[in-house]
Amino acid sequence: MPSPGLYFTSLNPLASHTLLLLHGSFSSHREWDMVSTHLSSSYHLLVPDLPAHGRSTSASIPFTISDTAALLADLITKHAQNGKADIIGMSLGGYTAIYMAQKYPDLVRGLFLSGCGRPFPRPGSFLTWVNGFGLALAGWTLRYLPKSLFQWVCNRSGMKISDELLADLRAPSPYRLGQTVAKELSEDPDDNSKNWGGLSRRVAVRSCVVAGVLDDGKKDCLERGKQLREGNPESMAFKVDGKRHGWNLQDPELSAKGIKAWVEHEELPEDFIALQ
Repeated sequence: MPSPGLYFTSLNPLASHTLLLLHGSFSSHREWDMVSTHLSSSYHLLVPDLPAHGRSTSASIPFTISDTAALLADLITKHAQNGKADIIGMSLGGYTAIYMAQKYPDLVRGLFLSGCGRPFPRPGSFLTWVNGFGLALAGWTLRYLPKSLFQWVCNRSGMKISDELLADLRAPSPYRLGQTVAKELSEDPDDNSKNWGGLSRRVAVRSCVVAGVLDDGKKDCLERGKQLREGNPESMAFKVDGKRHGWNLQDPELSAKGIKAWVEHEELPEDFIALQ
């Protein structure tokens, strides 16, 4: 279903409470399929493909954080119940959610984020190019590793990747998308309107940020949580032990339980350990 070029799925649209689920880089709405199974009976779910990902690959909507946020704001306005949503963001989706919450505060009820604590180098720097090249290497691996070997690696790490999601992961141009994402996530430490710490401090809604500690830095997650608490004192940071960066694919049931508990203002499952 398009929203000026943005593909999305809408599940249980008659439910009274909307969740917007945002995937990570190189991924697609399929990333959330197994999590959605545990949420769709209780909530209206809007699950888009971010620009330059999945089915949102029109040349008219290249990926930028600001343009993506505007498209998602339009999606919430037109399709979410009462024109508001809780945003659930993984990795690139988490950074996009932070930008959205401070740019369009009237559309956002709250945030549940994961894998979006790490800092990034300055725009145009050599390190930003290196970050983009690293993402491209990951993309090339996704594209060219034999399917049987890729699935073996996923099984070893506990990640559950469907054939449909694998096809979407392999679709983007690795170098082009890697450099684009690295450029969009780069930040100027001297300008709080252009770095993730400054943007996080502007988020006024109650927010949860989580680190899958096998890949994500606990210190980075704790710092992001402190920044979000400056905007809302109820915001918190957590870690989940034994989980990878994309742990929504590793343990979709736990991911859904955490999301539901946070959205309902309930205590999170004991697997979520608060970072102080």
